[in-house]
This record gives sequence, C-alpha cells and structure tokens, in this order.
Amino acid sequence: MKILFVDDEDTIRELFWEYFKDEFNVTLASDGLEALAISNQKTFDLIISDISLPKLNGIQFIQKLRADGNQTPFLVITGDSDIQIAIDVFRMGAVDFFLKPFRMEALRSRIKKFENADVDLTLLFNSGEIIQFSSDCRMKLRPQIKKLNSYIAFIVKQILNSPLATQEDLISIKIVLYELLANAIEHGVAGVSYAEKQDCLESNEDYFKLVDSRCAKNNTSVFVEISMDDVGITIVIRDEGNGFAVSQIPNPVINPAANLVSGRGIFLAKMNIDSIVYNEKGNEVRFFKTWYKLMQS
Repeated sequence: MKILFVDDEDTIRELFWEYFKDEFNVTLASDGLEALAISNQKTFDLIISDISLPKLNGIQFIQKLRADGNQTPFLVITGDSDIQIAIDVFRMGAVDFFLKPFRMEALRSRIKKFENADVDLTLLFNSGEIIQFSSDCRMKLRPQIKKLNSYIAFIVKQILNSPLATQEDLISIKIVLYELLANAIEHGVAGVSYAEKQDCLESNEDYFKLVDSRCAKNNTSVFVEISMDDVGITIVIRDEGNGFAVSQIPNPVINPAANLVSGRGIFLAKMNIDSIVYNEKGNEVRFFKTWYKLMQS
C-alpha cells in the first residue's frame, strides 16, 4: 500500500516513518508544494496530510489535487480543535480526520481499512464471503474487517449500474460505507464495545485480529440492500448483533477532542449523505443520498 504522508514537523514525519516503514510503502513531504509535486509524479493509495502546512496549506493542497482530477482518498490531521475545519475538508471528500496529538495505532486502524482494494471480487463468491440473492441488489456478507475494502468495492460495482452515479457520488458513498459497514462488523457482529476498542488501540494490540476472531466465533452475517431510482440511492445495512443505543454515542461536534474512537462513524456519515436512520434495536441503518447531478441542477 502506497501512502503519502505530509507534515511540516520533523519529529512527526520521522515517527510516522519509523512506525509504518516496514508495513507500507511510505513517501514523506514537509509542505504543500512538495506534496503537490510528488502527487503529480506518483500515484498513491492514500494521502495523509496536516492542514497547517507552509507554502501551500493542507486545504489548498487538497483543492489543487481535486482540480487536477486526482481522486486519491485522504485523511487530514489538524491541531486545531475547531471542528469546522474537519467539516470543510469532508465537503471536499476527506475520508477521516485526526486531532493532534493522536496515537499511531489509532491511525493504523484507519489506514488498514484501505487495504485489499484490488482483490479479485470473484474470489469473494468462490469462498462464500459474499452471497448475492439472484439479480437483486441484496447480499449477505461473511463479516471480516480485513475484507472491508473488498466488500465496499463489490457494493460500488453495483452502484455503477446507474447512469446517474458520478465520481462525486461514489466518493461520498464509499466514505459512508467505510464507517457504517465497519460499525456493523466491529460492534454488531464482533460485539466489540467502544471502550474495548480504545483499550486495544492504546495497548498497541492487533485490533483487526481481535475483531475477525470474534466474528469467526459468532458465525453471524451482515446483510446489505441497495435500491436506486432517478432521485438517489438508498442503502440498508443490517447485522445480527444485539444492536446499540444510538443516542448514547458521544457527539464529536460538541467535543471533538473527548473521544476520537466512538461517535466518528455516524458523524462522518452524516457529512456525506442526506439522511440516516437506525432501527429501534440499533442493528440496522438506512441511509439515502441524492444524486450529485440533481443537486447541481
């Protein structure tokens, strides 16, 4: 996995390099102009950028990337507790944000979700990891957090059947799927609490191994249903877990620095879609997004 990491602080770049150099193909940049030049010469699977950068700040860097047609997913880092900055970059297509200081293991758990994007989707059928019901856009997944990117790639492939779907739609939908499908696997099927997740990340344990071992023991499924019309797209995600009380999830808008583990998924989803509704039990979520073309007309 090829990652471009952009930060003007030498110690943070060095720490990122030492932590991830053996796991990923890492390229470093110290300012926005350098990052832009590198991005024009090489392709990356993920860009991680600080917002406060010299010469060209993080937001300007992202804007220029998008203007040039570069759709590489990116995470943003900011030392500013003002959540408005995060909101602004989400509107530009960011997939997540981190506030300084942050733990490298927490960042690693986010990066890992972008792996395995190029897996042959036919293998998912042959192994029984995805079962599609006839020709309908309904499917059953064998939950594995390590296969999250592969599941999302399959779902996006179904969405491409609509002539109204644009690149902007796909970016927004991918962001929401990364969060809500991961929640269904981590907290629904695996039953990992937010407190357990935080403890695992803080102790530098392999969080993905924990989740997938729980999923294997529970032997339950995640169901996804997609419906599209001339107005927009609706996706329903249901797991066979015990559900959760949505109202008890911390709201990062109110206090973004309080807890960077819980509440993130719902917050990120709301930034990219028109509506999101959970059932009473909390094990089914339905979201709707108007097609981008209609929003621009």
